[in-house]
Amino acid sequence: MENGEKKVEHAPSIELVRATTDDTEAYIALEKSLGETETYSTMDTPDEALKNITECTTYFIKEDGVIVGSVSYVMKSPDHAYIDGLLVMPPHQGRGLGRAAMLKILEEIGDVRLIDLVTHPDNATSIKLYQSLGFTIGERIENYFGDGEPRIVMTLNR
Repeated sequence: MENGEKKVEHAPSIELVRATTDDTEAYIALEKSLGETETYSTMDTPDEALKNITECTTYFIKEDGVIVGSVSYVMKSPDHAYIDGLLVMPPHQGRGLGRAAMLKILEEIGDVRLIDLVTHPDNATSIKLYQSLGFTIGERIENYFGDGEPRIVMTLNR
């Protein structure tokens, strides 16, 4: 860059494509892309994947037509939405794809009074992302998913 020009970062161009019951295997493969981690509890059985796809509004995050992640939410009531999951595959992390997906989901959810989610207390990247979107850290719950790991509740009040 010359003359003090700054590099302009552009938001990644993604699309959210609704997952269907026919996408169970693709959803499991996506979940398994994270491998074994303490900070993310994967859904790696057909029953778990199917339950998420049918009970939540679940999207694949696509960039240039390629699945790079997923995001899902469920409306608990007209005034309460729960962000059920956000996953970006490791090779695609760190480029703003999760943020772009969350912005699209928050726009889709609209003016819901309360939005909450849970994340692992050691998942600093996710915590920072959610805080940048206005979420605040709430209570810590031990063994939230039955995987032996704690989670913290984060909320966005509008």
